[in-house]
Amino acid sequence: MSEWLIFETPIRELIARGTLVYLAVAVILRIMPKRQTGDLAPNDLIALVVVGTLTGDAILGDITAAPDILLLIAVVLAWDYLSNLFEYHFPRFHHVAQYSPTLLIHNGEVLKKNLAREKLTEDELQASLRKQGIEEFAAVRLAVLEVDGQISVIPAEKP
Repeated sequence: MSEWLIFETPIRELIARGTLVYLAVAVILRIMPKRQTGDLAPNDLIALVVVGTLTGDAILGDITAAPDILLLIAVVLAWDYLSNLFEYHFPRFHHVAQYSPTLLIHNGEVLKKNLAREKLTEDELQASLRKQGIEEFAAVRLAVLEVDGQISVIPAEKP
């Protein structure tokens, strides 16, 4: 059989590497503000980036053993699937692995502590409100930075 179909690296080492990289990136992404990751859940972002990189390496020939690449891709996708499965079946895990919404404005009052935690400025918040047709903070009942990094706004009721 062709040499490119034989593992160059021990299978245990490949599984350990894939697992370590996945978990390390998951922790790093969980620490980052949610607006930095965009519309993707952190675990899905990891899978896309790592699988894309591994696939690029395979196409360009940086890694010569196809089984090594395929096993690493399978490990990363398995971790992505398992983390989604755990989030579904264990709500506590979901709160650890995923972001939660952050309240930014409550009854017209900007919650500066929450803005600071999310590394969001008042100017950025105002720009988001303007995009939704709201000119001032006082006109907002609730503004929430959602888990996908978007800001949802519920206008204050008009008297």
